[in-house]
Amino acid sequence: MLNKLNSNVKKYLLKEQYRPSFIGLFLNPFYFARKAIYKNIKIYSKNIAGITLDIGCGSKPYENLFATEKYVGMDVEVSGHKRTDMHIDVFYDGIKIPFENNYFDSIVCFEVLEHVFNPEVFLSEAIRVLKPGGVAIFTVPFVWDEHESPFDYARYTSFGLKYLFEKSGFNVLENKKYLCDLRLLSLLTNAYIYKIIRKLIPSKISLLLILPLTTLNNIIGHIFYLFPKNIDLYFGNIFLLKKITMPV
Repeated sequence: MLNKLNSNVKKYLLKEQYRPSFIGLFLNPFYFARKAIYKNIKIYSKNIAGITLDIGCGSKPYENLFATEKYVGMDVEVSGHKRTDMHIDVFYDGIKIPFENNYFDSIVCFEVLEHVFNPEVFLSEAIRVLKPGGVAIFTVPFVWDEHESPFDYARYTSFGLKYLFEKSGFNVLENKKYLCDLRLLSLLTNAYIYKIIRKLIPSKISLLLILPLTTLNNIIGHIFYLFPKNIDLYFGNIFLLKKITMPV
């Protein structure tokens, strides 16, 4: 019974990490970032169907948003993530995606592209395994600290991403920037608090200091939401893409 209780608590905390509810204000230092990512993925999720590849799947936190025939999670063997709670079906060697041409109906890739050292090679592989007319969703951070060190290589503007996607053979159907308001300041302050305290106290006890401070910041962030947006300064991008069908 104790093991089942621990498992349920673990599942709940994982859910609040990636799909935070109101309680996430108190439990998640990165509440605004994760809330914005989840909200926008949910908006575009209806476009994903068939056999789907989740590139950089980790624990597959957004799988239940998609009505797919088959959901395949792919990740690298060595990354800045801990391997606990991972749900990886196949491994990626960083060069070749281990599937045949035109295999997938859709692709999702969340907060991964900044960890790719060779984006042109990576995207050419993604487009290769996607069927003509297939759809993809990418989320990519813009203003964020270095993370999953040392596997953090780039930050992209919306213009840079559009160029990379179109060069690789995607048609950009939609692009939306999110967290374009002063809540971004609360988020970045929380990232600072989290990193500094974790360095000083590298154990779970550090959360006793981190969570009260980040909770206060999260609450203040809701007041910041009342201020005007600045679409040139924002947390991240979401792109809805379609593989271009070449004429015969």
